[in-house]
Amino acid sequence: MSVGPKSDKKLIAALTRQSVELEAGRLSFLTSLNERLPRVIYVHGTPNDAKAFADFLVDPVDGLEAISVDRPGFGNSQPSGAMVSYEDQARAIRSLLVERAGKWPILVGHSLGGPIVARVAADYPEQVAGIVIVAGNFDPEEEKVGILQSIVQTRVARFFMPQMFDNSLMELREGKSQTTKLATVLGKIRCPVIIVHGTADTLVVYSNVEYLRSRLTSAKSIEVVTLDDQSHFIPWQRPDTIRYAVKKLRDSLEVTR
Repeated sequence: MSVGPKSDKKLIAALTRQSVELEAGRLSFLTSLNERLPRVIYVHGTPNDAKAFADFLVDPVDGLEAISVDRPGFGNSQPSGAMVSYEDQARAIRSLLVERAGKWPILVGHSLGGPIVARVAADYPEQVAGIVIVAGNFDPEEEKVGILQSIVQTRVARFFMPQMFDNSLMELREGKSQTTKLATVLGKIRCPVIIVHGTADTLVVYSNVEYLRSRLTSAKSIEVVTLDDQSHFIPWQRPDTIRYAVKKLRDSLEVTR
């Protein structure tokens, strides 16, 4: 279940869409077009697309160019089929990691976007200034395929299913194996990390916070922002908290010498 942005639809429609070519396809993204500024890159969960973070582009955090990606398999990105590998998705997002004024991007990931930005920071530690993980799923033991998912993953059901939902189900099915692989590289993350999670999240349980924190053994700093009685949909219900985290990382950026 997804919750959409709250900005006026005309403002969202006016956002600029760009893309970068990949070895096999392209990565599409929306941008606030502040091309001289350091970047903050927003990465959506599943299923969703770049418009999930449209409010953060319509009203970007001061001093940063805001970008929201269509992850491979969603929105306008190609290939249109599922790319279940977190490593492959991180490699695609790497194409957006540019240095400006001596500063590398901040990454923000919600839900399944959380482990994706963590994988980016682990695989390319010199090119990420900091990450914000919002309601991210990391614990392999909490990656369970529900009864409904099992039913809709049958061949007949998938035939009638829109591509994005089919891709989402394939991502969820591979969640346990992908988070298990991710666990082996979390110790490579060296940038500051801010974790935002709600105690009333029933889709990605709060225990993921401690699991993640215990494995960030090389992070420059770790801050946990706990939201009491908050559900999974933080980007749309508590955008102020995400803006706080982005601003804090922005203010701590060190100029590369």
